[in-house]
Amino acid sequence: MPIPGEVVFSFAIIAAVGIGGRYAIKEYQKFENWGKPKRYNVDHWDRKMMERDSRLTGNVNFQSAQTIAPKSFSTNSALELEYPFM
Repeated sequence: MPIPGEVVFSFAIIAAVGIGGRYAIKEYQKFENWGKPKRYNVDHWDRKMMERDSRLTGNVNFQSAQTIAPKSFSTNSALELEYPFM
């Protein structure tokens, strides 16, 4: 049984939009994460280290190798003031 050409053309358009959208979302997430791929399976330890990196450098994606923390690190509080509802 032959497949009509108009169905193949419509399917090709839908597939191209789906693949293009997936690629665009992946590239946008990579752009938001400063060129690094999206994080998966982030546990409690990783979240605490991301919070620490954020307090040290101002961004969760960058790490600091300085042996002495900046002066502003002592005034940044690691205590959570509100209970995070997840």
